Amino acid sequence: MYGHVKVWKWISIIIFSNFNQDLNCYGGAILYNRTEIILEAYPYEFTDIQKGRGAYICIDSAGEKKILKEFSGSEAKADLLDLFLQYLKGQGIVAEQIVHTKEGHALFTDIDEARYYMRTWRDGRECDVRNRDDVLCAVRKLAKFHCVSAGFTDQMPDPLCKTDDSLKLQYERHMKELRKVRNYIKSRKKKNEFEARFLKEYSYYYDQAKEAIGGGLENGFQQRKERYFGVCHGDFNQHNLLFTPQGAVIINYERFCKDAYVSDCAHFFRKILEKHNWNAGIGMDMVNAYDKVRRLEGWEMGQLYLRMAFPEKFWKVANHYFNSKKSWANNRDSEKLEKICAQEQERSEFLKLLKNFVKE
Repeated sequence: MYGHVKVWKWISIIIFSNFNQDLNCYGGAILYNRTEIILEAYPYEFTDIQKGRGAYICIDSAGEKKILKEFSGSEAKADLLDLFLQYLKGQGIVAEQIVHTKEGHALFTDIDEARYYMRTWRDGRECDVRNRDDVLCAVRKLAKFHCVSAGFTDQMPDPLCKTDDSLKLQYERHMKELRKVRNYIKSRKKKNEFEARFLKEYSYYYDQAKEAIGGGLENGFQQRKERYFGVCHGDFNQHNLLFTPQGAVIINYERFCKDAYVSDCAHFFRKILEKHNWNAGIGMDMVNAYDKVRRLEGWEMGQLYLRMAFPEKFWKVANHYFNSKKSWANNRDSEKLEKICAQEQERSEFLKLLKNFVKE
């Protein structure tokens, strides 16, 4: 009897194993056919398709590359992005362009209501965060982009426009999340290495967050926003600047929005300084490089300081911990928290230096 059960067990395993393999192949075929169907909507003959990071690189019969990826947003947003990219091109900025379908649309919507868009693509290497020349070139490119984007006068819809208190509300949500993490950890009887260190450092970084929010993130915003407020990239980082034969090119504008220009600066500066142990020299070099192309005035310097002073990285690590399986002792979170604390002295020194340039 036992032998028959054992035989049927192995037969079941084989059957289900083959079924899963067939299902995977079928699913792959569906995915491949879907890509072909999408490409048929465009006025090109494509000779090769390469899977990229979250996208497809498509090579047409002329050997030119285009990238196809899913689009997060409405058709109206895609049309506005199309106009903005055309505007940049008209102003002499080398920028990717959206490829329209045969019917003239900026987006293709498949049977599952997923939206895709295609844009031109060029080969190049990403900005090397360890290379000072690359970093400063990226900062100058960003400043030039802000100078040019200021002339884009098309109306931006409300969802793409940051309000006077957008950042303050965002930071207040982050503080609420930090309190939630603290309360959760305090309730645990047995604490791992990360949890013990988080509780030890919590008050210090929470006070930094309060100081940043209380520093007047929204003060004077309404009166000055026409001067310091315009179309921003929304996700300017080392991955979105390519060095090509035509020079440095900013890519991936999908998160474009109307915000204070220093939002792009703070986002990029923080990422670079984290890689450079908050070296004040490279930090001020970036500020000066931007300022030489587009003047950073007192209010903007104040906004830059407050955005840099908020303990963004501490919140990110805490948020990652809370949303992961907390039953596992995540060594990666502990390592990141340890690095944040190890860099704090250099970070504080840079912020003190930056604050000296803040004027009302």
